Amino acid sequence: MKNLLERYLPVRNTDGGGGGGGGAAAAAAAGGGVPASAGGAGAGAAAGAGGGSDDAAAAAAAAAAAGAGPYRPNGLPDTMFGKDDRETIDKMHTALNGYRQRDASVPDKVEAYNSFDVDKAPEAIKPFIAQLSNDPLYAAAAKVAIEEKIPVGAMQKMTMALYEAGAQAGILEAPLDVAAERAALLPETAKNMSQADQDKAIDARMLANEDFVKLMVSNGKLDQKAADHTLLMLMDSAHGNQFLEAVAKMATGSDRAQPLNGDGGAGGAGQGQREALRAQLAAPEMNPQHPNFDRAKFDALDQQYQRLIGN
Repeated sequence: MKNLLERYLPVRNTDGGGGGGGGAAAAAAAGGGVPASAGGAGAGAAAGAGGGSDDAAAAAAAAAAAGAGPYRPNGLPDTMFGKDDRETIDKMHTALNGYRQRDASVPDKVEAYNSFDVDKAPEAIKPFIAQLSNDPLYAAAAKVAIEEKIPVGAMQKMTMALYEAGAQAGILEAPLDVAAERAALLPETAKNMSQADQDKAIDARMLANEDFVKLMVSNGKLDQKAADHTLLMLMDSAHGNQFLEAVAKMATGSDRAQPLNGDGGAGGAGQGQREALRAQLAAPEMNPQHPNFDRAKFDALDQQYQRLIGN
């Protein structure tokens, strides 16, 4: 019984005094009940000891933070770091608003980048800027601008700077007016025709020039790469097509009274054959623009003439 009392009940000092408090603390530590009078004192002491330790740790942490300065997240740039936490938050908030405004100015369609103010562009590049809305290369760049969240103003400013630098360096070719170039290729004989027939006459004229270049390749007179370059550089302009026509006339001798390779100027069967072939090639139906033009017949006569003059 005595062991049970010592284990589960407070140990009481018959003389009174501090033993009771000690017993209450011991009992509380053992997990038993504590009388109200003793428990109050013991709980207060325990709370005082634990609370004092926590307060001291918090005070030490605060003092250390104050000595180290405002909190600065790792990697925060100087432009966003303030003299205290409040100023740092304000600066970060301002920067965040700037990013939001930038993202809000990014369009969702490439056509939005086409709205150039052409009148404000330098005079030397106005024709180029005016044509960008139909330029597939610029459309491809504008698509990337959307993906990279580039605002319209920034994209247009970069584009203007690029063209202006190109104009100053002298590397920009004159803008191509397709309608004007085709109009310059309209044959005299087709000027009174309908628009559809005029387009056909222009296409036939250009096709004849293309066929001439291809014929030189098939005859071994021109390398394929050289032919491709010639077509690429000359076929998109009226002057280029006119140059090819002049070369074709020189090659066939249709622009000369005498053949390219004469037979001593004494006439004879060779000269007569050349003249006959030239006459056939000069016939109206041998013009690619003629409605009865026969490409196969033209090629056959041209090849015969080429062999005859030795080219």
